[in-house]
Amino acid sequence: MLRANVLTGAGLFEELKGPWQDLVNHSPNVTPFQTWEWQQTWWQNYGGVREPQAFAVYEGDDLVGLMPLMRTRGPWRTLRAMGMGPSDYLHPLARDGYEEVVTDRLVESITGAKGVDLIDLHQIRESRSLASKLDGIVIEQATCLVLDLPGSYDAYLATIGKSLRYDVRKLDKTLFSTGRASIELVNADGIDRGMDILFEQHKLRWRKRGLPGAFLGKGIRFHKQWANQAVRNGWLRLSVLRLDGEPIGAIYAMTVAKTTYYYQAGFDPAKGSVSPGTLLVAHTIRQSIEEGDQHFDFMRGDEPYKRRWKPNHVYRNLRIISSASGILGSVGSSWNRVGSQVESRVRARLEGRGLIG
Repeated sequence: MLRANVLTGAGLFEELKGPWQDLVNHSPNVTPFQTWEWQQTWWQNYGGVREPQAFAVYEGDDLVGLMPLMRTRGPWRTLRAMGMGPSDYLHPLARDGYEEVVTDRLVESITGAKGVDLIDLHQIRESRSLASKLDGIVIEQATCLVLDLPGSYDAYLATIGKSLRYDVRKLDKTLFSTGRASIELVNADGIDRGMDILFEQHKLRWRKRGLPGAFLGKGIRFHKQWANQAVRNGWLRLSVLRLDGEPIGAIYAMTVAKTTYYYQAGFDPAKGSVSPGTLLVAHTIRQSIEEGDQHFDFMRGDEPYKRRWKPNHVYRNLRIISSASGILGSVGSSWNRVGSQVESRVRARLEGRGLIG
């Protein structure tokens, strides 16, 4: 018999740490964004005055499902997913074989929560059962492209286009064989400096377009803290591309449960003739195949350069807005729907302007 429980207060992270980490190890649908480490780091940096509410499902004393949410106040009391903003996937965690029953219990618990006018969940993949079981306004929030990895890198190269294959093979050409260029995986001792290089290279790429990029303010501290934890768990793939000893690009990826997640990259646009962005992605795909990963997830954004890598799957991420009670819930639902339309227009303008070098 499953039972649902709601844990509140910042102390829930310490209370749930061990069971949460065990659940991660037994959840086939886990991504980096469901881990205790990501969510706890997010809360430290972004939690503010929000009230954390972890919706947990137990079988006996065993944690079999979890969805960390938070309640925000004014003008309507809203339940939102913890981790909003930098997280690409925010579906609930469920132990293997429990997804359907866990989702049923979570939906009952979330929709029955007291002191809530609105439920506003972000980045729920359409294929997850929550997407079909929670009633409300459903808005397409993002498109995610996923590549199935074959057993060898050569087998993968045979699937991509001729021009991309030509660029990718620079990894084995003179520039690298003579030592002028190298791609180095950053180890635990160099994480802070490696992340600084990523931020610098990312800023160079976006400054050329008159845009600030993805790493600002609290985000810089958040990603450094997360990266230092992730590398200890074997989850981080942070690599730096150097030319004649100087960094000209970096890629920030993560690997959990046999999937590599490509989060961000940056490179010096002045070095475009070297194809730094292409080489960094190719290097990371090759490393993923060599280490036995089964999927390479390009995550949010349907940019044309991602399509060149021949992803096998196209998934939608959904935002689900559900009025929980009364007129405030109805008004909040309408207001957030309009806000989501504005967000979609902004995203449409930015997609297609991604990494191309």
